[in-house]
Amino acid sequence: MEIIKTVDYILSPFENLAKKTGIEFIELLSGEDCGKSLFKKSYNTGFPYLSYDVLENNPAFKARDRNLPVHLELTSKYEVKIFCHIYPLKCDKNKTGILIIETKKMIEDNIEIIIDFISGVFINFLTHIDDEKSRSGSDDKYKKEIGNMRDIQAKLFPKFDDIKELDIRSAYLPAEIMSGTFIDGIFLDAATYQLTACDVSDYGPASSFVGAAIRTIIRSDASQKKIPSMTIDSIINKIRNMITGSAGINNIFLSIYQLNLKTGKVVISSLGSITTLFYTKKRNGLIDLASTETGKLFSNRNFLKDMTLNLEPGDALLYYTRGVRTAKAENSDTEYGLEKLKSEVKTNIESGSLETVHSIIESIYEFTDYAQLNEDIILIAMKRNI
Repeated sequence: MEIIKTVDYILSPFENLAKKTGIEFIELLSGEDCGKSLFKKSYNTGFPYLSYDVLENNPAFKARDRNLPVHLELTSKYEVKIFCHIYPLKCDKNKTGILIIETKKMIEDNIEIIIDFISGVFINFLTHIDDEKSRSGSDDKYKKEIGNMRDIQAKLFPKFDDIKELDIRSAYLPAEIMSGTFIDGIFLDAATYQLTACDVSDYGPASSFVGAAIRTIIRSDASQKKIPSMTIDSIINKIRNMITGSAGINNIFLSIYQLNLKTGKVVISSLGSITTLFYTKKRNGLIDLASTETGKLFSNRNFLKDMTLNLEPGDALLYYTRGVRTAKAENSDTEYGLEKLKSEVKTNIESGSLETVHSIIESIYEFTDYAQLNEDIILIAMKRNI
């Protein structure tokens, strides 16, 4: 019973997403023969779903390839057509499982994105299920599993040690256990590195779903080598139906940087205000890209264009989430602010990206007296090597 409660808690926001994407029924199974149902839920009382105990007697279900996702078109005893999607889950500690999702019609790409994330959540859950069984009945039993999900997010963040042309360092300070905030970095070709920073202003499982969906879309679009503004447009079109109304889109702040490692050319686009500072070594100056003419237009979410600039040796970019500006001490209304951030960057940028990031973090902690953060903080310093 406690396991059912835990899974239900993890999927607490999923009912809204299920209704929007046409998912009618979900079931999670585990065990050597994957025959032990841990959780099942119908999101439509009028849908004649086929649970595992019914499916295991179906010839098509029994004959499926157990190592690959399978999509079956079945008929219920009420002569209703049901599309049954079976996803094998391969977990650590020699555990296995099955995720069953049923719909009235074949699933589309946007549903696949959600399912990919749910599968990852359940794989992690099944890996740690023995720990879950032994936990007490207090609310703390949920926090460890959700913390494990947070660990998954953090482990997906890229390492930058192999990029010799740029000195890139980052830091991630979470405000809550779960969010959709992430950093991602991939090579589009031998010379072009794409770095993405996503800041979701809401927290909890729903925002985590949205963040995972955005990252999946970015990865799937990478082979097409789209410019940043086109990638953002693709993301908006694909996730619009996953989240509630325009307010959901307004909670997402997304910046994409395409860096040419040979020439230093950088192409940037942003969904929402572009929270980026540009340091020019030649002028020893700092430019807030949000204050430029193009930068001002990014705050209008209907403006999907690209900003181009060149990084000369010694030049640098600093991406920061809004949580940097809004950080404040407990029982204080005074925010850390942009000017204090600029001062820290200007003072430390010549020392390198790692020193810049560390100095900003130390400055924030000193300013807030180590108070609990009210928003996620991500910092990414990108400096072209001399």
